[in-house]
Amino acid sequence: MIIRLILGSDGKEILDISAETPLYVVIRDVFYSGDWSRMKKDFSENSEVLELIKSLEHIEEKYATLNELIYEPIVWTELKDFIESKGIDFSSMENITLDGLYELAIDYTDKSLNDIAKDILLYMIKVDKTYAPAYELYGSILLEEGQVNEAIRFLDKSIELDPWLVQSYSMLGDAYYNIGKYDEAIRYWEEEIKYSPNNIFTYFMLADAYNKSNRPEKAIEVLEFLRKNVENNIIALYELASLYRSMGNEAKAREYESLIMEIDPEKDPNGIEIWAKLQLQRGNYEKVVETIKKVLSARTNESLCELILAIAYIKKGDVDLAKSIINNVKNDNFWYVYGKKQFFDEFLSEEEKQLCGIK
Repeated sequence: MIIRLILGSDGKEILDISAETPLYVVIRDVFYSGDWSRMKKDFSENSEVLELIKSLEHIEEKYATLNELIYEPIVWTELKDFIESKGIDFSSMENITLDGLYELAIDYTDKSLNDIAKDILLYMIKVDKTYAPAYELYGSILLEEGQVNEAIRFLDKSIELDPWLVQSYSMLGDAYYNIGKYDEAIRYWEEEIKYSPNNIFTYFMLADAYNKSNRPEKAIEVLEFLRKNVENNIIALYELASLYRSMGNEAKAREYESLIMEIDPEKDPNGIEIWAKLQLQRGNYEKVVETIKKVLSARTNESLCELILAIAYIKKGDVDLAKSIINNVKNDNFWYVYGKKQFFDEFLSEEEKQLCGIK
């Protein structure tokens, strides 16, 4: 079906709109970042398409903006079929950018439509074999699907093309770690840190890989570096204490645990459970109550803090207060309480658990 638009008050401007016309606007947005002038250069030898582009450009300049409202959602299979039916070869065009197509692939992954996303990415690689982000995203999808060896191949290619793709190093480390190749994981995580030294989580993974490869002294070296550069990192101190204890250095382990206990957990919310465990193990119930109440006064819906507070109250003999807190958390998130069973088992007797309604 063709719709004939008569434009202008004098009716002298006419544009025939078919079902295919919006797809040229899609191509402009996806392959040319919305730039008609660059698109015209690539279609300069195709007089029919060139005239349509000029007409659409004229509409925008004089009458109305042509944007995603006229074509959303973009259906990749429809767009791909259209491109192929028109014999359009983007690999031979000099003015395209694949950034828009990459964003479309991400949209599909966000919707868990990985097969379509992978088809887009393979098309991108066919068009431009040097577009590194396409290899990275394709590799990440394969890794998510458990195709580790293929994922490694694509991720390696991505950093061969662009060494600054930090996420590829991270995923390669994950891939090798998950198949027990710790030396390879270490190599990639060390590379990641060179390019992105502020990714704290990578230091923990690197230390764990060193420990699993029977090099605890290297794990300590990594975590000591992190501790010196990230103040009040409870998890780093706790991991160091565990490593020193495993190496038979109990005095050093206790030294680091003492350091943890002097930290205000508000300065490192990720380490609050560790801080609380050490305090509870030493019977510092009043300190736990005082500190956790202070933390809770500045936050809301902190289930972990509430359960820590409940345990401290039980140990102090304030069973009714503890029971009230636990019931409130149960009402909001029963499964969270259930998931903390090991935490309760560590600090409460069977009688104490029964008193406050924990089974």
